[in-house]
Amino acid sequence: MSKGLVMSKQFRLFVAAILSVFLLGACALGDGRPPATLYDFGPLKTNGLVQLPDDMPVIRTRVHSPEWMSENLMYYRLNYVNDQQVRFYTESSWNTNPAKLFKNRLDSYLASAGSTVTGFRTTSPTLTVRVYIEDFGQHFTSPSASVGHVSLRASLFRGKDLIAQKSFTRDIPATTADAAGGVRAMAQATDAVIGDILNWMVASR
Repeated sequence: MSKGLVMSKQFRLFVAAILSVFLLGACALGDGRPPATLYDFGPLKTNGLVQLPDDMPVIRTRVHSPEWMSENLMYYRLNYVNDQQVRFYTESSWNTNPAKLFKNRLDSYLASAGSTVTGFRTTSPTLTVRVYIEDFGQHFTSPSASVGHVSLRASLFRGKDLIAQKSFTRDIPATTADAAGGVRAMAQATDAVIGDILNWMVASR
């Protein structure tokens, strides 16, 4: 093999190595935007939490949401521009989708309130609360004012029998007109709605 052919092969290998490094770097950087900041609701706020009766049945929870809420995006609306347009933050998001966030929070509060929560069928007397989230996001009434908005419909079943159904809505003002302010307001609105649901369950069972 000639010296020229050896050099040519070495050059091609060198170029291939450089391209590989470049492509790996490009994949790591993506489109150049920083990764989204992830949020959840933070620790439970148990002060003033309703305590469930000792004879409360085992509780199963089911939480559903519209298809457009299936991602972990943090949604908001500019109601003063177009309250029918759903937008989302590009640099902030939840650590999971709203339905899972809400279910995890609901289960945690039920357990803290003295309930036995299960995701499985059981031979014990059981209540099932089914929640359908209708809207879950930050609503801006002006460029500098917004609320954390949660609206949902809850249905309570004993076995297969529907025994109660009610709609719940909470709006909590955000302290800042940004994603971080929206997160705090959404956490407070969610906790308030869950408190309403627990009181309703006790009265309806």
